Amino acid sequence: MLKKIMGVVALSSLLGAVNVSAAGNIAVEESVKLNVKPSAVWALLGDYNGLYRWHPAVASSDRDNKVRVLTLGNGAKITETLLSKDEGKRSYRYQIDESPLPVSDYESEIQVKLDDQGGSIVVWSSSFNAAGASDAEAEKTIRGVYQAGLQNLDKLYN
Repeated sequence: MLKKIMGVVALSSLLGAVNVSAAGNIAVEESVKLNVKPSAVWALLGDYNGLYRWHPAVASSDRDNKVRVLTLGNGAKITETLLSKDEGKRSYRYQIDESPLPVSDYESEIQVKLDDQGGSIVVWSSSFNAAGASDAEAEKTIRGVYQAGLQNLDKLYN
């Protein structure tokens, strides 16, 4: 039994699925493959204050140190805090502090990886709890946010 558990943990680690600091009990991951080098994609995505440049729902972003306030097209605001950024891995992690989204304890990571043909894979993942909605509704909402952003990246780069 222990061997089986260790095998699952090892495999999950290889796939990047284990997140020891998971914030909530719902996990979402979406990705898109782009026909451009990771460094070019990271030049856009790596700007923690630049989400409005590639996500169609974000009208603007104001940043003060590690805190950014996103203003959506409908005027709603989301306050997020940068938890870590790793230029070598081309990734950053952040949490939502205040938001109209039906989530709590939300932590997320955006990462740009090299694919096997010299292009990029953008992976956007998170864990969170539902707040004011069912787990299924909260998951659907976050998945929709990710898909909208990743589909726009696909239009920009492919």
